[in-house]
Amino acid sequence: MKKIFGKSILLIALSILSIDVFAQQYRSFTLDNAPFGTNGIYYSLPQTELVFDVCIEKITEYKGCYADYAYLLGLKNIILSDEVSYRIKDIKIRTKTIADNSSTYFLQYEDGVCVQLNDAGCLSAIGKVPPQQMMPPCEKKHHAKAAKQKPAAETKSTLPTYEQRYLEAGMLESLPGMTADKAVKQIERLKEKQIDILSGSIDGTYMNNTVEYMYKQLDEMIEAYVAMFAGSRQSEELHYTFTIIPEKPLIVEQDLLVGVFKFSEQEGVKPLNSPSDIPTIVANLHSFNTTKEQTKTEAQKSKDDKLQKRLAKKGVGVYYRIPEKVKVSITSGEKVFDKTVNISQFGQTTCIMDCPSGLLFDPESGALKHIAK
Repeated sequence: MKKIFGKSILLIALSILSIDVFAQQYRSFTLDNAPFGTNGIYYSLPQTELVFDVCIEKITEYKGCYADYAYLLGLKNIILSDEVSYRIKDIKIRTKTIADNSSTYFLQYEDGVCVQLNDAGCLSAIGKVPPQQMMPPCEKKHHAKAAKQKPAAETKSTLPTYEQRYLEAGMLESLPGMTADKAVKQIERLKEKQIDILSGSIDGTYMNNTVEYMYKQLDEMIEAYVAMFAGSRQSEELHYTFTIIPEKPLIVEQDLLVGVFKFSEQEGVKPLNSPSDIPTIVANLHSFNTTKEQTKTEAQKSKDDKLQKRLAKKGVGVYYRIPEKVKVSITSGEKVFDKTVNISQFGQTTCIMDCPSGLLFDPESGALKHIAK
């Protein structure tokens, strides 16, 4: 009985010793308290960059060359002048994690401790974490904190101009000698040919798909001639990407309004720093305050400050952030584009006092996902 009791005490003592030994294998310090000449690495807390992928539809209207004679075809609501207009078709909201260089710490660790940073230079794992949950090792990179905008436009034409349609219909060669009366007669002749096709009055025998193709070709030619009177429209998609790094509001209960870009139906999209005096498209950031701190008295805050100073000198296990849940929305006319995301810098910065054998952090938000005892 004494032997068993003695062995139990010995095992408990060894367990406590092993925990204490591992507990000393890594510590985090603020930069002004970082120990010199020790093995370690610098890491930053994550902050969230909001990314807005904007799709704009550009509509170009062309007046037909015979618009003044549209009455010959009985056309109404024709295009009377060349005009360009824009409309917001879609806005996709997503997030990107970058390093907050204003919240950088020094992690001191001994040989044998596994420390991994993500590509933003933030902690992704430390200590003994299950291999399937470990992130692949990445080289630390630093990103500028300043808010930035990166408009990158590309265009995709969905309709050809009426000149292109004339060319495809084989009509451009005859345009110099064309008149409104001749165009009307040509439309009538083409429609008569369509009637012949439908009634089977055309010469020869054709497969059904050939007949359909012939009818479609005539239809396109008629459409091109009519465009000479009614005008035509060209539609393009313009794609822009804007990035914003929102700062935590002083009053968390109030929504934060952040300008994203400028836009008008006449001028289209402009960056925020554009001198153009057109409306600004604003994103509304509504925090759910899930990480809101409890109200403290001045005496409690004073004690906390003193405790933080002592901890900073002694070091803690790891500093990390608890991200805040935020609804990001943009209203444009009757359209609302929104998404609920996690924003790291809107949450709370805290720390783990002891040093568990393994820690795993979310690569996007920096939230603590797993603790290995």
